[in-house]
Amino acid sequence: MALHTVVRGVGHFVPEQVVTNDDLARLMDTSDEWIRERTGIQERRFVQNVTPASELGVHAAKLAIEQAGVSPTAVDYVIAATLSPDYYFPGIGTLLQHKLGLQHVPALDVRAQCSGLVYGLAVADSLIRAGAAKTLLLVCAEVQSIVLDFSTSGRDTAVLFGDGAGALVLAAEEGQSLPGPGNGVRGVIDSLLGSDGSGAELLCVEAPGSGTPGFLSQEVVNSAKWRPRMDGRQVFKHAVTRMGDTAEAILQRNGVGAEDIALLIPHQANLRINEAVRERLGLRPEQVFNNIERYGNTTAATIPICMSEAVEQGRLKQGDLVLTLAFGAGFTWGANLLRW
Repeated sequence: MALHTVVRGVGHFVPEQVVTNDDLARLMDTSDEWIRERTGIQERRFVQNVTPASELGVHAAKLAIEQAGVSPTAVDYVIAATLSPDYYFPGIGTLLQHKLGLQHVPALDVRAQCSGLVYGLAVADSLIRAGAAKTLLLVCAEVQSIVLDFSTSGRDTAVLFGDGAGALVLAAEEGQSLPGPGNGVRGVIDSLLGSDGSGAELLCVEAPGSGTPGFLSQEVVNSAKWRPRMDGRQVFKHAVTRMGDTAEAILQRNGVGAEDIALLIPHQANLRINEAVRERLGLRPEQVFNNIERYGNTTAATIPICMSEAVEQGRLKQGDLVLTLAFGAGFTWGANLLRW
């Protein structure tokens, strides 16, 4: 029988410090109403002092491992997704392996920005189906607050992002595909990924990078090329189109209708994007999980945080058909269809 990739456990962690829209309004020319109307965000979490992404990831990973009911020694592969690593290099995959006390297992990083979970899950599924891993830890962790510009000139991006981490324990399970929407087997059914590098400069952080003269010279620092830059209107338009197209394509090729989806878990970038996609797919509000109002955009971590909270709230149960959907810088986008 074929191997399937099953979610054994999920966990999430966010910093204690809550930063409200009113808090940001004291730092820049904005308001709670302005932010809510344009994004749906009411508050977000920021780290205090120096807390690297790997530390948030460790907390989330431990919770996921505990929920999975497995020993850390059972983990035989680590995949990390982040755009805010602790160091310029190495990535955080090896740091997670070390801090969690895992054996000397393979560890790799996925750089797909806000699409980190959907890309990471697709890679993990391929490894498990190929027999390269039996129990895989997928961790998405981000610390965005340290690069944001909290002056009025930076408000278009500063109001969007938050810090947090989510983790999944994935395991190989033998099962025979059964008839029905998406087949009746638990686990990842299908993934659909895409990219378009022509949009790279519409959402990016230029420095430090090998394409930036001076790397991190004083001139580069003064130019603020090390802060996020975004063309909000273009990103919004591309996100709605790509997420909608991808969702329709993956559902169609698996014989799944909107009525079959128990829960759509989209990337939490902007509530208006998610509402536009929901309406296009013909889903009811209760078929979609959002928590952007409390955490903002935690980039790669948004979807696993949503998964963890959905389980806690009883909105995600065994046997449910789940669709994840994301769009991120690069541009990258993708979807995973899975049965919980």
